[in-house]
This record gives sequence, C-alpha cells and structure tokens, in this order.
Amino acid sequence: MDLLGKAATLVAIIALGYLVKRIGWLRREDFRVLATIALRITLPCALIVSFDSFEITTSLLWVSLFAFVIIIGGQVVAWALNRGGGPRAQAFGVLNVSSFNIGLFVIPYLGAFVGPEAVVIASMFDVGNALASAGVGYAWGLGLATEKRASLLAFVRTLAHSPVFITYVTLLVLGLLKWHLPRPVIGFATTVGAANTFIAMFMIGVGLEIVLDRRSYAMAVRYLSTRYLFYLVAAVLLWLVIPFEPSVKVVITAILVAPMAAMAPGFTDEAGLDVGVSTFMTTVTLLVAVVAMPALLIVLG
Repeated sequence: MDLLGKAATLVAIIALGYLVKRIGWLRREDFRVLATIALRITLPCALIVSFDSFEITTSLLWVSLFAFVIIIGGQVVAWALNRGGGPRAQAFGVLNVSSFNIGLFVIPYLGAFVGPEAVVIASMFDVGNALASAGVGYAWGLGLATEKRASLLAFVRTLAHSPVFITYVTLLVLGLLKWHLPRPVIGFATTVGAANTFIAMFMIGVGLEIVLDRRSYAMAVRYLSTRYLFYLVAAVLLWLVIPFEPSVKVVITAILVAPMAAMAPGFTDEAGLDVGVSTFMTTVTLLVAVVAMPALLIVLG
C-alpha cells in the first residue's frame, strides 16, 4: 500500500502540472524551461547524491551494456518492420520505438519507491540508454530521414552537449576510482536534487497532450505495439538467460515499461517527421508506466 500511496502522489503532481497549464498559468511552451532546469540542474544534483551513497562495482557496467544492446536491438527491429514504408517510416521507428525516459521519470519514481540502490542501477542503465538513443539512434534516425549517412561527428557532438550523459560518465569514473566529492558539494547537491522529483513530474504534466486523428492513431498503435512486444521478449530473456542478481532484474524489468525518452519528440521534429504522433506515443507510454511500474515492483517484490 505504501507503493500505491507514493504512486498516487506522483500522479497527483503530474495532474497538478496539467491543471496549471489548462487554467493558463503556464503554457505548453514552458515545458522546455522546466526540462532545462531538470536536465541541467536538479537531475545532475540528484545523481551526485545517489552515486555518493552507493558503491559502484564493475559488475554494474554489465547493466549499461545490457541496456545498450537491447535498445539498439529495438531500433533494428523498428527499422526492419518498417522497410515497406520507406526511409522516413524507418527513421520514425528508430527515433521513437526504443528509448527510455530514465532521468525525468524512472529515477524520481524509483527514488521515491525503492531508494538509492535502484537509482544507481537505473543510472547505469541510462548510460547505455543515452549512448544508444541519444547517440546511435539519433544519428541513424536523422540519416534515414534526410537520406544522409550517419555522422560520427554528430554522434560525438550529441554526447558532448548532454549534461546528463557527461554527469553519468564523470560520476562513473569517480565511483570506480572510489573517489568522493567534498561534503559541501554533496550538501548543496542534496538540497537542489531534492527538487528533482517534483519538477520532473510537474514538467510531464505541463507537457501532457492527447490529440490524435484516426490515421495518426493507427500509426501510433503500430509503433507502440512494436515497442511493447519487443521489450516483453527482452524481459523474458532477462529473467531466463541473463545472470544478474534478482534485485537488479526487478529494477530493469520496471525500467522496460518506462515511458519513451522526453527527447524523442524533439529528435522527431529535427528530422521533419510527425511530432504529433511522437508526442502522443510519449503520453501513452507515460500513462502506462504510471500504472505498470508500481504494479511490477509490487508483484516482483
């Protein structure tokens, strides 16, 4: 019941953000401002606190590798299943089917439900997620949409401009070296990072949109079906084949029902593809995750 209560609290914050937008105090365009605060300020601080309170072992690097492999696998499946629709349909699949909103959803969610250990596991998963979706998938998707070759320079530039990814790498190196940041820095990060859960959930409410015509609805159902079927298979393989600890498997299984990455609609817009469908898919995966993640945590213990 405690998990359900926490889930209800997070849903209420999302609803508050949506209500504030509906009554005109904020506009949907303010989503970008809130996202900037979360991604560049509160989330890095929350990560600093989480990594400081949990010992990183080299075994956790396998979580990053697992994330990278399955997310690339999802991109390949989306690309292959949409070959008949042409490069633009394939590009949309690569950019939208296989990514996860770890920083703005999973981390505050698991942080509220489970604690620092789950946050670090999710963060290690996000290292692979960032490489696969913001790196390989971004370059591949834009290349398909514009009919240009994927650029190694674009790949490197994308990662270099990601404060979250840079934070992950820095903290990963510090953790492996058993180095800790000064206590005043941790104290500052604790205060700022405490706001991350509220800002992340509130921001999602501000950005929430459910607008879709019949053609777009069918398109969204096709891509969402690909996403959920692929990650259902990945979850089965995780429990039957991958030799992770049960606690790690529980966290990863919860992640596999997480929403699409918040950056997916932005990448879709940059590629000149259907932003409306991408936004709707993001909203649907968010609503599914609100129910599915706490349910899985309860069932799996």
